[in-house]
Amino acid sequence: MRNTDLYFGLTAAATQSFANITAQSFQLTTGGFNNPLPVNNTNIVGDDFTKNGLVKVTITSHATNTTWGTHYTTANGYDTSTGGIVEIHPNALSSHATNGTITVATAAADTVYGWTKSGTGANNDVVVTQLKPYAPAHGIMYNSGKLVGTAVSGGATTALNFVDNAGVLAATDTITITHAASKQKEFIEDLMDVVADDNRVTGMVVVRDDMRLLSLPTTRGTVIASVA
Repeated sequence: MRNTDLYFGLTAAATQSFANITAQSFQLTTGGFNNPLPVNNTNIVGDDFTKNGLVKVTITSHATNTTWGTHYTTANGYDTSTGGIVEIHPNALSSHATNGTITVATAAADTVYGWTKSGTGANNDVVVTQLKPYAPAHGIMYNSGKLVGTAVSGGATTALNFVDNAGVLAATDTITITHAASKQKEFIEDLMDVVADDNRVTGMVVVRDDMRLLSLPTTRGTVIASVA
């Protein structure tokens, strides 16, 4: 078996919605978004988590009393008509150092990437979505050489057992893959095909990433659904 790094994204993307915001700022909470909150820590995500791709901010557009920067044109792929979902450019975003508050620059302050909310509060709906892991147990990677066995762990699950890597999951590391019912054998065959064949993959293999909804390529109908 070749030495392949196997990545497992163990958490779904966190989201938090803000309906009818009345200001240019909105605060993530541990109950609404994720615990812990992202913060501006240079050891994790750089000096501003909004500008380093940790989250995206989308706004439901309204054509009345709303001002968009010059970047948000149909030629650039944006729909700023009423009901259009617009992703705010990171250049217009800033985040508080510790409390999870995100602020969108107004179109007056940033004429290119800014957005000025509608004059009517009911027309300002915002969604913040996590794009990258940033906290312990969001994801883990094992070298395939540490895989010591697999086991049927349920009607639609397969357990992958790894030698303890002194990580944060447990003393004995087990990753459970949920896939199509009764497809344990097929999942293991798909995994071994990738791990053992240098012509099929180079570098890291994403077995399952619940955050980005990415899965190991399958040819046997395993249809991976989640990982834990």
